[in-house]
Amino acid sequence: MSGERKGSKMSTSNIRIKKICAWCGNEFEAQKSTTQYCSKRCAEHAYKDRKRQEKKQRVETYEVRRVETSKNDALKDKQYLTVIEAAQLLNRTRYGIYKLIYRGTLKAYRLSSQWTVIKKSDIEAMIEARPYERKPKTTETVSDENGEAVTEFYTTKEIIEKFRVSNSWVFALGKAHNIPKVYHRGKTLWSKAHCDRVFTAKPEPPKEYDWISYSEVRAEYNLTHDQLHNYVKYHGLRRKKVGKYTYVLRSEIDAILRPPTR
Repeated sequence: MSGERKGSKMSTSNIRIKKICAWCGNEFEAQKSTTQYCSKRCAEHAYKDRKRQEKKQRVETYEVRRVETSKNDALKDKQYLTVIEAAQLLNRTRYGIYKLIYRGTLKAYRLSSQWTVIKKSDIEAMIEARPYERKPKTTETVSDENGEAVTEFYTTKEIIEKFRVSNSWVFALGKAHNIPKVYHRGKTLWSKAHCDRVFTAKPEPPKEYDWISYSEVRAEYNLTHDQLHNYVKYHGLRRKKVGKYTYVLRSEIDAILRPPTR
């Protein structure tokens, strides 16, 4: 019995696996499938090379961070930034900064067709106007004016598609009529009953004093014509033209450009 076991053990240990050395590239025979090197010398060379690469990576990472830090330190002393510099400061892409500008979240100044500047104070104002607020969990409920729980909701997108209104108008009417809302997975959900009542009601036609001209908006919010045009187009705002002047509704433009109050 012992002889059989011994013979079995010896036959297992005598198995040879042909492999290629991960360091020198020569073919060798290994006893284990996990063996990577043909000799101790090759294993030591590979270990030293691995340590050199790790050190090189640490140095390169440190240098990249040092350069980024020096760039950010230089930007901190500048009052006016380009779009690329603003992207570096906020750790965003250039496209992401333009998206903030077109949405009206970040104010910018277009001095020419290829020259846009952003005040650092406007970046700080944008951040200050939007403090993080804990949104209610999906398990939390919302009640209407009578204290009854609201159970049916519309998403903002559903309201826009059903009632053919703009995104800014949804939030403007929601604020004006205090429509109950909750938040779910990054989306705003509005009380279905309240939306049906508010958005299906035939609105009164805007009065003459409800409209504000492009030039008045530009002066009040310090915008260029192109910036204002982008806001109107992006948010689908209502507008009218009288002669050579273009007007928008003050309530809609204020809903976009006026920062939220705490």
